[in-house]
Amino acid sequence: MKAVIVLDPDQPLGLLVNTASVLAVTLGDLVESIRGADTTDADGILHPGVIRIPLPILSADSQTLQSIYERVRSDEAVTVADFTRTAQSCKTYEEYEHKCAETPTEAMGLLGLALYGDRKRINKLVGSLKMLR
Repeated sequence: MKAVIVLDPDQPLGLLVNTASVLAVTLGDLVESIRGADTTDADGILHPGVIRIPLPILSADSQTLQSIYERVRSDEAVTVADFTRTAQSCKTYEEYEHKCAETPTEAMGLLGLALYGDRKRINKLVGSLKMLR
C-alpha cells in the first residue's frame, strides 16, 4: 500500500504546512491500519504510534490536482481526502459546514489531496509528480 499527499505549491509556506497537516490527520482517521502501535522506549516512556509507511509530500499545479481528484473521487480502491480554499477560509467547523453546503465542488478551490491505496494505482496517479520544495 502507498500513501501520498499532493499539494498546490502556490500557497505561502504556513498554508502549505497547514494543508499537509490537515490532510495527514484526516488520512489517519480514514485509514485505520496506517498508524503503528504505541511503543515504549528504554526509559519506560510511552510514545504514540506513528505512520507505518512513508508519506511523501508531492507538488502539483491546480489543474493537475483537479485532474487527479476527478479520477479518484469515485474510485473505491483509493482512499482520498481533499482540502480546499473553502475549508481554509473558515474560522470554525460550523462555518465550513455551512459554506460547503452552499458551494459547488468546482468552486471549492482544491489545495491538496491525501491518497492511499494500492502502490501501482497510486503510482499511476502521481508517479510523474515531484517532491514539494
